[in-house]
Amino acid sequence: MTIDLSTVTAVAGETAIRIREILLRAHGAFREDWLSDRFRYSPDRAEDLGRELEKAGYVQRDKEREAQYKSPFPWYSITSAGRKVMRASAAKRIKRESAEKVLSEFMGRVHLANTDPKYLYSVSSVVVFGSYIEQIERLGDIDVAVNLQSRIELDKKHKWVEVFQKHALESGRTFSGFEAVIDWPRQEVLLMLKARKRSISIQSWYSFVEMEKPANFRYKVLLADANQVARELAKSWTLASDRIV
Repeated sequence: MTIDLSTVTAVAGETAIRIREILLRAHGAFREDWLSDRFRYSPDRAEDLGRELEKAGYVQRDKEREAQYKSPFPWYSITSAGRKVMRASAAKRIKRESAEKVLSEFMGRVHLANTDPKYLYSVSSVVVFGSYIEQIERLGDIDVAVNLQSRIELDKKHKWVEVFQKHALESGRTFSGFEAVIDWPRQEVLLMLKARKRSISIQSWYSFVEMEKPANFRYKVLLADANQVARELAKSWTLASDRIV
């Protein structure tokens, strides 16, 4: 669920917004020198920031990755506390009537993503959770989890890489590196779905399934088979059927 960004404490002199950005771009885990490559921090600054993020409880040392990759740098994995920061928002509360309109418009954009072949990713699942599910008049962010599926087969010969690169080039955008180029088709859909609406908070499907859930956690499936979603959640959490709206 979304928390208020103003409640997130600064770490190592970095603002809450910056900390959230780092955690979001890490996609679950990062190596210390990635902070230098991605955010232009000096090696010493990257080392300090990694340690301070660990002290704050937002990340933890990942010794398994370090051993697996024989890494000369520390690896960090994002914790449940870090994932809460990733979902933090500075948006103002909105009335339920407005939230329902925003969500309806969001689902219209989901339909667009699934019917317009110019997008290389489609949306296979959408779930809404958080304050929207509660019977309250004023809501925080509308928390939605989406599962994206590539329309291009991710073949072992990596022909999809050429397709993704061509698509990124034709977008006319400037990219920071190869990783950003390859990720553009996915980001393109997410940006379209977001439509610059501060009241919509889009979570990855992985984050939704794996996030720490309270005993009273409830959600509503807007797109997908509800039973399949329940089975996915059951892998990491014992789900009671009466929690499904």
